[in-house]
Amino acid sequence: MSTQLPEFVAAARPRPVLRVADPSLAATVPNAMLLVDYALHQNATPSAELAALAQGLPTELVESSRTIRVALAHGAVLRAVLLHQLPAGHPGHHDWAPLRSTVAEWSDAFVNAVIDHGIDSNLRWEHPELGPGPSAASLVPVAEPSRLVRHRGAEVLRSWRTPDADERAAELLDPAGLRTALLDLLDAIWDGWLGSEWADQLPRLRAAVGDTPAPPPGCSPTQWISLVTGLQPDPSYAGAAEQASELVIMPSVGLGRSLSLFTDRTTWVLYTPQPGPDPAADHRRTGISIGRLGQLAPSVTALGDKTRLALVLHLLDHGPLTMQQLADALEVHQSTISRQVTVLRKAGIVIIRDDRRVEVDRAVIRTTAETLLATLE
Repeated sequence: MSTQLPEFVAAARPRPVLRVADPSLAATVPNAMLLVDYALHQNATPSAELAALAQGLPTELVESSRTIRVALAHGAVLRAVLLHQLPAGHPGHHDWAPLRSTVAEWSDAFVNAVIDHGIDSNLRWEHPELGPGPSAASLVPVAEPSRLVRHRGAEVLRSWRTPDADERAAELLDPAGLRTALLDLLDAIWDGWLGSEWADQLPRLRAAVGDTPAPPPGCSPTQWISLVTGLQPDPSYAGAAEQASELVIMPSVGLGRSLSLFTDRTTWVLYTPQPGPDPAADHRRTGISIGRLGQLAPSVTALGDKTRLALVLHLLDHGPLTMQQLADALEVHQSTISRQVTVLRKAGIVIIRDDRRVEVDRAVIRTTAETLLATLE
């Protein structure tokens, strides 16, 4: 006698919702803040204009905004808050003045909730085992800074290498001061670059939305991103996109040939439409994520010194060499070679083998060059 086991059929995963959204300052302003903060932390940015803007910010503004920049995770937390809190049809989606007024009118209690959400998001980023936190859509104003902010705020500031983190943690308890610091920073970004860029590019951004066809039958999220943007997302972004239940692509400014993907209930992809022929015509092009560009900072900085660059080029031409051989070849003191090799080791560009010879990690050089080249294609 045999027993027939029941068949178990896995439930089909619902197809994700794929759509394109009109350009919105609720996403664009915080994204510009994020990119400027990247530049302030010596990370690569998709455009030279953003790097120049960051370099031109007054020193006192950079210092006064440091705490709010950390609390808002570059600006990622502000982006989620504004996208969820700004109603559809609000003029702040396309005009700066009403969007600024919205932030300026946030109550101290709401600022406390935003900071609590930011500190929680930072901690979950540092400790993925904590899992995803609540959505920015569920913020509830609180009269006093939360226990989390009081007890973990300094820890988050230290993780961002904030000078005097313990002292500056007190700023997290001052919602009025944080609101002022945020507005001062956003005003500088708008007046220094974003305002004119937004006015110049808004017609093209809207045209890109109008020209986007409906997703073809069976289109996957990754294919949809490539179809709309003309860029193929790198593996980390593709993996996140494939898990989305709703994927929304929004044209923005300042991203060059990069993609910015983030998730807060909805998965969003920001991109900048490219001028000229239809960018979707060449699916071989690769979208470089902002995070991937930021990872280039150590190697690009290390290669920016003429002695270190000469050292690497000599190793590429002649293979692994000892410190003394490098000193002789470059006609510098061995102590100089030792210092420069230390910098290159920290950037991951060279290794010291067991036989004490210095060797270039060609994969790092290749990845750096290919990523930079991809942003220019």
